[in-house]
Amino acid sequence: MSRQSLSDFEIGYEYVRKRYSILAKHSSKQLWELGTAYLQARGANAELSRGMGFYFLELGIKIRLAEIIPDN
Repeated sequence: MSRQSLSDFEIGYEYVRKRYSILAKHSSKQLWELGTAYLQARGANAELSRGMGFYFLELGIKIRLAEIIPDN
């Protein structure tokens, strides 16, 4: 899919997914705090910021689930 057809939310989400996956080493709590900070953005870049925040929250959930339900 071309970048032109992505919404600002999707651009923000994909940017963080590609560039900041290394943050998966942080705790789920830290990722949740970072995600909620991005979700609170207002103004012209708010939708882009929300996409970034959503990725951090999603990553935090995945990490927390891995802690609760370990692989066998």
